[in-house]
Amino acid sequence: MQNNPKLSIITIAYNNKLGLIKTMNSVFAQTYKDIEYIVIDGNSSDGSKEILEKVSIKLDYWVSEPDLGIYNALNKGILKASGEYLLFLNSGDWFFDENSLLSFMIDLGDYDIIYGNKLNYFSNDNIVEEKSPKIIDFYILAFSYSLPHQATIIKKKLFNEMGLYDESLKIVSDWKFSLLAIFKYNYKYLHKEINLIYYDMTGISSNDIYKSLQIKERESVIDENFINIKHMANESLLIQKIKFYYKYSKILRVLKILGLIKKFDY
Repeated sequence: MQNNPKLSIITIAYNNKLGLIKTMNSVFAQTYKDIEYIVIDGNSSDGSKEILEKVSIKLDYWVSEPDLGIYNALNKGILKASGEYLLFLNSGDWFFDENSLLSFMIDLGDYDIIYGNKLNYFSNDNIVEEKSPKIIDFYILAFSYSLPHQATIIKKKLFNEMGLYDESLKIVSDWKFSLLAIFKYNYKYLHKEINLIYYDMTGISSNDIYKSLQIKERESVIDENFINIKHMANESLLIQKIKFYYKYSKILRVLKILGLIKKFDY
């Protein structure tokens, strides 16, 4: 693998001019230079198109036109990308610092999916670090976790071999892609202990209004691809509830102190 693989950064935007400016400035400031930058705007009416026109010389490709949703916009970017790796940095998200990619894009080995950590930015200016697990357990990823999409680079060849993002899903298609890539098609992954990006938690997939839709869409993916192990999720949840009760129950704590029951590892 070459020392400085070409990275295609894809930003999608819709009526988020200030967020788009923040994201683009973050990309322009990167000291890692082997970058192809693609912006897909959904025909915004807030002045975003005019901003893109002003900075067009810094963009490898951009378009402002109607789309059919988040993943339709992302797929447009994927089809235009020519980098060995792709990174999806949506409008409103930004890199940790100007050297983020310079630190991240080294020692990639022959891994297909490489992910780091992100810092979640909330509307009250509160920032919470979210560390990603080094080892991805199937049941955790399938039923409770998702790779940090904006802090993950993916080899372009995976989209050529697996297909594009599933546009029938509204908010979990990137989760579906990583779940199938790792546990159905056995692509190799690597975690880097690096804070790569700030993630705007006011986005669609982080809004509580969409949590029920997220659950529904995840269930449909599991039913379609892993129906034989779905029951394991309920069993795992039951075990966690039992462990929680054992750990925090005042009655059981007294019984343990009195030696009437033995401790066990949890």
